[in-house]
Amino acid sequence: MTDFEEELDRLNELLNGIPVEREAMSLSQLDGYVAALAVCPERVPPSEWLHDVWGGDGMFETAAEAAETEAAVMDHYDRVVQELSDDPGAYAPILAFDPEEEEVWWEAWVDGFERGMRLRPARWEEIALSDDAEASDSVTMMITMHGILTGRSELTDEVAEEIATLAPVLIPMMVAHLDAWTKSREPGRMAGGAATGAWFETGDPPSFGLRAGGDEPCPCGSGRRYRRCRGAN
Repeated sequence: MTDFEEELDRLNELLNGIPVEREAMSLSQLDGYVAALAVCPERVPPSEWLHDVWGGDGMFETAAEAAETEAAVMDHYDRVVQELSDDPGAYAPILAFDPEEEEVWWEAWVDGFERGMRLRPARWEEIALSDDAEASDSVTMMITMHGILTGRSELTDEVAEEIATLAPVLIPMMVAHLDAWTKSREPGRMAGGAATGAWFETGDPPSFGLRAGGDEPCPCGSGRRYRRCRGAN
């Protein structure tokens, strides 16, 4: 086992050790969350997003436990940022695999990414309204895939299923497109005017597909809600 694998195993252990009622992120969900932070056009300080990973303040029994978890999460964030800096085209999301069904579980990752988008909704709307077709389509597809997860649909079952099947291939492509858009802008430069974040201020984003509802218990048996868990175990 490599150092990288050991670090991921320990991070996964720390996250899974948090009481279910805290609704902490799974490893896959965290990976999507920090990917969104890494490619967001505006830097979001850790003080704003870290506590959301483990469900809020005051949940750790000791300062040492809190420090270890925070350090492991930040190490993973730094790892994703570095990976995108070194070779965006080689970015690989952490998606769980069900060997019995031979199915890749992408839902938790997308849910984490969407949660990251909500931290700076106007910036993501700015990308969606830009003239960069690849980046704009990537934002729209992320929202579409999150809609498949939450189970309310305006798409046909066939289209939703096709998107779900392609999700493991689409995700790294979309991250690369969004990373390229952000890097093509000057550091800190933000366009004014049109972007308002309205997509994220009117409740849930558009939802598609007829899958299990996001607030239903995950069938993996963890006790977590489906959209916060699938692929955690």
